[in-house]
Amino acid sequence: MRYQGFWILLFLFVSVSPSFSQQPDLRSGPAISVMTSLPPGPFALTIKRQVEEVNLILSVTDRKGHFVEGLGPSDLTILDDDKRQTALTFFQSQTDLPIHVALVLDMSASITAQFDMEQATIRDFLKQATRPADSVELFAFNQRVQFVTPIQGDWKGVSHRLKKLKPDGETALFDAVSFASQWLAQDPRPARRVVILVTDGEENASKITLDETIVQVLRAEATVYAVNVVDYPVDNEAKNGMRILKAISDATGGAYLRSAQNGDVGRAFSRIQRELRSQYAIAYKPSNLTEQLFHRLRVIASRNLRVRCRTGYYVW
Repeated sequence: MRYQGFWILLFLFVSVSPSFSQQPDLRSGPAISVMTSLPPGPFALTIKRQVEEVNLILSVTDRKGHFVEGLGPSDLTILDDDKRQTALTFFQSQTDLPIHVALVLDMSASITAQFDMEQATIRDFLKQATRPADSVELFAFNQRVQFVTPIQGDWKGVSHRLKKLKPDGETALFDAVSFASQWLAQDPRPARRVVILVTDGEENASKITLDETIVQVLRAEATVYAVNVVDYPVDNEAKNGMRILKAISDATGGAYLRSAQNGDVGRAFSRIQRELRSQYAIAYKPSNLTEQLFHRLRVIASRNLRVRCRTGYYVW
């Protein structure tokens, strides 16, 4: 199965997260729209033509995968359709832009064996990774998606709610990711919108498709971190689940992570925590807005460092 791109079917328009350059700030900003389906090539957001600023969140790693902090604007080169961009309007290393997290837990029958182990890790992650300005909502899904609870520092309450969840039923993974993304989009506050999806990647009950799911996440301007509770897929169903999770995370600028061999997701959550606290926020005014629909983005760092972010935007 291939998830590399899609044909254009329909235009949908959504509001944008605030511009980085106008916040302490980070308050108002460009309106962004997306396509319900995308042509072959990178998945991307669409910026309306009257908007003249592009916002990016960057994760930078070395060859060993370690996060690199302390870079300055001179260490990064932004290429917009291979044209270097120099009109930066905002730059922040180790950005303190708040994080709005939708934690989406698979509670279908296929993950019963891993569920108990996940709970303590998730509780510890939320306790350590979030700050007062951040917000977290907990969702659970099998063939249905349910909003479980907002998490506001009541760790005993969270633990109690987690223990009440009993894995059962089929798996509507696409519906769950779409629902959580739309929930994030309702919050107008400036923030990094993050979906953390904990699942085995099995999908057999959604009303929407993978293509539509990715569009919904892009409309919400969210990033998906997919944590696969299957450490190494061996059968075709598990391999397809891995491909689904990689497609969603790659398309949205997130990351695909696996559990340890014993099913422990602690290492994956530690990785997410480090990444969220090591990111760069950057904004620029593109010098080459034309009638061309798709603008391909690349950010190059000095010292052959690897930069991960969304790979383009559409001008409409």
